Amino acid sequence: MPRSPITPADIVFLGDSLTEAFNLERHFGLPNLRNRGLSGDTTHQVIYRLQEIINAKPKKVFLMIGINDLFWGEEEVTVFQNIVKILETIRENSPDTLLYLQSILPVNETVMFSDEHINLMIFSLNDSLKRWCKKQKVEFLELYGDFLNNQGEMDRRYTYDGVHLAEEGYELWAKLTRPCL
Repeated sequence: MPRSPITPADIVFLGDSLTEAFNLERHFGLPNLRNRGLSGDTTHQVIYRLQEIINAKPKKVFLMIGINDLFWGEEEVTVFQNIVKILETIRENSPDTLLYLQSILPVNETVMFSDEHINLMIFSLNDSLKRWCKKQKVEFLELYGDFLNNQGEMDRRYTYDGVHLAEEGYELWAKLTRPCL
């Protein structure tokens, strides 16, 4: 199915597989939402494909990216720098676009059979990004805490594999972002 082109009146959700699987039409029912999530994308790949968004100069961009970078072993500082580069590139080339950086969601390491303490990295990276956003006057949407269980992992009801979201996870994400649309 071909994707609708982005126009200046549109709101773009930009990211990886979490974004790609987000059924924006069902959750929000707005005709001007455009999904630009791509499964497996890293911050490097989003930088590479920013031109479509910059050229369109959309009304708003909601960005969530970085979990795949961490899975691939990318240094936290590099992920931070790349996310900043994405936001600065959009801001410089489309200054009227309102930017919303959504925190990287936690994972459930128990479901994933992993003990890499990735949630600590995610928390630290989100904290750095939140501070940067405050200084740069970019809206930071803190989603991370709402997805946690008592063990500091993504609550199992929100995920089917420890990373990707179940329908209840998408319902929560929609509820948390709806006031900004």
